[in-house]
Amino acid sequence: MIFAGSKTFLVGEYSVLFGGGAIVLVTTPKFQLKIKNGETQLIGIEKHSPAHCFYQTRNFDGLSIEFCDPHNGSGGFGASSAQFAMLYRLHLQLIHKKFDIDSFLTEYRQLSNIKNIAPSGADCVAQYFDHSIYFDSKNNTIEKVNWNFPNLDFMILKTKCKIATHLHLRELAEFNIDELQRRTFAVGESFCNIDEAALIENVQCFFNLLVKNNLVVDDTIKIVDKLLKIDGIKAAKGCGALGADTILIIFEKKNEHLMNLISQHLLPVSYHPTDSVTH
Repeated sequence: MIFAGSKTFLVGEYSVLFGGGAIVLVTTPKFQLKIKNGETQLIGIEKHSPAHCFYQTRNFDGLSIEFCDPHNGSGGFGASSAQFAMLYRLHLQLIHKKFDIDSFLTEYRQLSNIKNIAPSGADCVAQYFDHSIYFDSKNNTIEKVNWNFPNLDFMILKTKCKIATHLHLRELAEFNIDELQRRTFAVGESFCNIDEAALIENVQCFFNLLVKNNLVVDDTIKIVDKLLKIDGIKAAKGCGALGADTILIIFEKKNEHLMNLISQHLLPVSYHPTDSVTH
């Protein structure tokens, strides 16, 4: 059995496409790749996906491989990238070869087959290591990060919207990422310094910059505005293509008022638990 956590971009999901960095959070529940000896088959992975294309180019004879999605296909947490990451890890185990990030990213980007702007692969790398990371797309380097903020936690709320990332990237035009990258770097520094105020400020500023650049759908903007009015929520941002898939919120730990809102289903989208987050 091979596992890969659900993924969410804390910051950097657009700047990382053009040479910037990103912080990717890895959470539960985890995707699974079940492997057993038997009939050679691949179950649960769509044809033409990067993982399926990779499978066709490698030797997995005598293995029955099944992908299990804890989100039941609802999207927004990186099922496709998890499939590739886990299948790639299995392949390296079979041929007794070490991981090389440049080879991994080159193959993932090529198999994604997006003509305009290739995906950064930051989320795929995070899921390969099953750990939250800071990813620098300029040098293809990573640094594992841990959520060590004593007074803050985060949760991820699933929306009812899903925009296909590969279709979105085909239409995306390059733009200046300097300010987005400055905020991403500042969030990275807040992890190093365990600076809660800097984390909150720069995550929110990053989202506001996405809004300013017309990279967030209206529904997400409305949800975030409502969430920020709730006592205890310190920051909120949309995640995924055009910020449509999920909403990430940073909140005060042990806030009874907020927990009551969740338990009474008063939030505008469903609650996604992150109780076993890679902290």
